[in-house]
Amino acid sequence: MRQITLLVAVFLLGTLMIHTLAEEKVEEGSCAKQFNNNQNITVVAAPGPVGPKGDVGPRGHSGTPGEKGVSGAPGKLGPVGLRGEKGEKGEQGPAGEKGAPGTSPPASPVVTFSVVRTTSLLKPSSSTVMMYDTILSNVGGAYKQETGKFVATVGGIYFFTFTGMTPYAPHTNYFILLMKNGSKMVGLHENNGPQSQHQSASNSAILQLQPGDEVWVELQTTDRSLYSDSNRFLTFSGFLIHSG
Repeated sequence: MRQITLLVAVFLLGTLMIHTLAEEKVEEGSCAKQFNNNQNITVVAAPGPVGPKGDVGPRGHSGTPGEKGVSGAPGKLGPVGLRGEKGEKGEQGPAGEKGAPGTSPPASPVVTFSVVRTTSLLKPSSSTVMMYDTILSNVGGAYKQETGKFVATVGGIYFFTFTGMTPYAPHTNYFILLMKNGSKMVGLHENNGPQSQHQSASNSAILQLQPGDEVWVELQTTDRSLYSDSNRFLTFSGFLIHSG
């Protein structure tokens, strides 16, 4: 009788402990409950089905901006783009200030001469340098009247011209040459034939000379003559075109 009474008391005590739960603990992944009240009693059950996804909650407040990051290394240079269209011409800008005056280049030297013969030269025995008795100009002093020759004092490009005239008689003629350092440059020739007449002509040349080069007019032989008088039909002239 005492044993039956003890068993009933134990059963009642266990039932009382279940209904007077002091602490409940649910473990993840199971439907288990642990009751603690001096003694631990755990009841384990299978997990229930997954419930539906809940509604999206309200958006939270924006966070505080972070600090600026370190700049990265420069990237590789890209390919050159296509050339753009030509723009419209802009308005003319204001005039700039007047610059300082420049220095003038050195003046080019002036060399020029013109001479005439006022008398005839009749049948010399040999080729002869034409002598001119009147000087019209001789700037630079390059023409030497005592020799009849022009002697270059400045190197450069020169222009020369000369004239001739036949005596008034049949079968008279002349043949004159412009000479440079003993070489023939250009010539001039006239022949009256059977008629008595004066025939006049001229010729010219452009020569490059070095200082000291000589230029003159020479009458060639034989039986040749030149006519002149106070009207100055026989002339020889020249001038420097460009120095250097």
